Amino acid sequence: MPTEVPCNTCTECCKTNQGLFLHPEQGDDVESYAHRVLTDQATGTPVFLLAANPDGHCVYLGLSGCTIYDRRPILCRTFDCRKHYLILPRQDRDNLVRLGLSSRAVFNAARARLKTLSPEERQDCKEKREEFFS
Repeated sequence: MPTEVPCNTCTECCKTNQGLFLHPEQGDDVESYAHRVLTDQATGTPVFLLAANPDGHCVYLGLSGCTIYDRRPILCRTFDCRKHYLILPRQDRDNLVRLGLSSRAVFNAARARLKTLSPEERQDCKEKREEFFS
């Protein structure tokens, strides 16, 4: 089910130069997307990533947003920067930015939208954070 995030015109998560994973086991039709294939060194299985431009932006990011919005991959349909921000401790967010696996702009955009989460969503994030990091 798609996640409803009040992105407005924000596209920071499309510009992160991070691995935007495709998940064929969750319904992504890998061959319908421009993608690249890596090999999981531990298992030898292929890992599929949505293609990015040399500047790190998703190849499907246009001037007005996502050019494939109606058929975007599961990751794009379910990512919620606000919850990502709340679940991760600050040190982990800083490490992701330092390693180039996320962007400070994504976390800043998330922080600006935190007030749009319901009390129930905030509580769910708190519980997940405690589960993962305690």
